[in-house]
Amino acid sequence: MGIASPGLRPDAPVTPDDLIKEARRRQRRRWLAAGIAAVVVIAGATAVVAGLAGHRYGRASARTHQGKATSASQVVASPPPIPRSIDTTVLWWPAGFGQCCGAVAVDNLSTGRITQGQQPDISEGDFQPLLTHVDDWFVYAGNGVTAIRDDLSGHPRVLGPTWSFAPAAAPGHVWLFRLRGNMQGPIQARLVPVAGGSPGPPIMLPAGTWLPVVRGTEAGLLLQGWQGHSALALWNPGATPRALPYSPSSGAGFDASPRLVAYGTNCSSQTTAPNNRYEPNAGYDTCEMLRIYDVVTGKLTTFPAPAGTGGWVPNGFNLVSAISHDSQWIAAYAATLPQGAGHVRLYVMRLTGPAAGPTPVPMSTALIYARTAWSANDSWLLYQGPGEHLWAYQLASGRIGASRTACCQYSVMVTTPSRSG
Repeated sequence: MGIASPGLRPDAPVTPDDLIKEARRRQRRRWLAAGIAAVVVIAGATAVVAGLAGHRYGRASARTHQGKATSASQVVASPPPIPRSIDTTVLWWPAGFGQCCGAVAVDNLSTGRITQGQQPDISEGDFQPLLTHVDDWFVYAGNGVTAIRDDLSGHPRVLGPTWSFAPAAAPGHVWLFRLRGNMQGPIQARLVPVAGGSPGPPIMLPAGTWLPVVRGTEAGLLLQGWQGHSALALWNPGATPRALPYSPSSGAGFDASPRLVAYGTNCSSQTTAPNNRYEPNAGYDTCEMLRIYDVVTGKLTTFPAPAGTGGWVPNGFNLVSAISHDSQWIAAYAATLPQGAGHVRLYVMRLTGPAAGPTPVPMSTALIYARTAWSANDSWLLYQGPGEHLWAYQLASGRIGASRTACCQYSVMVTTPSRSG
């Protein structure tokens, strides 16, 4: 079954600018799904991805935030290990270099055990999301939308014969979307319980709705566009979609939770230099403003891009974990200068309490498209540190920890509470 390309309307003429933006989005997703970054190698882990550790680890230095060359081995050796009390397991896909699909790597940070397997069997394609965590389940684009327990026990179960789905605000549920007819739509949505049970009644989305739909929120479904409109909008059956404040026409998404939507405005397209050592001529976006909208209260929080940067870099809805599970924090990358180098630095911002500006995360300069994730209890932020290893930053204390695990240029990077074993 065909699915409309993410970000493109199924029923409207496409402008040259639309095609450029879409080509860049597809380039990013193809690059991610192909596992081009060698940091998918699990460095130092026995037989997880053998023989690949030297591809990027052979570089003699890593660049610090101030732009000075520092020995990667010295930097990585300086912080203590990520504490096992973090009680978090990380799942990455793909877990192999130069392959589009297949193996998944699971790193239990509480036991130090790294395993590799074929489940969840995630499908190759321009799907958003590829995988999400719902209660004690992984839901992913497989042979249809599929669910498996997050400890990977038992057999996967197909929730519906489609590949388009989105997280729901209702606990234990996801939304499934199916095109009824041709690429012109209409699109049918159903709320489905992940653990089993009868799906909800079918609902027809507004004419010309763009796929993918971002997610369900406490104020309705979050759309990326519908017939004649290209803004982010909230929609409930029987009502007209309601555009978000300053909503970008390009849908420059950072992340969304049941209550918060994070998106960029005043955005422009960038390209890495033709002679860039890393991913030449790669397209990405930078935004002057990062806005976080509370769908319940209507409160809009705005963070200008940090001084001395090239702007906030959106990685797309359902492709990165930026908002903490408790909606207290957000992590976002900003482009370092010059922009043609394709490097970013990570910042964290508190979304509750007294107003405060972006705080840089220690030693967090990375390549564009790097992933982030929050620990199971939101106390630590996981990110790509020097040497392209997994690092962790504890917000309350400012402590940092490092792992020998390679990180974080993956298509999927999801955390769960650690299970036994």
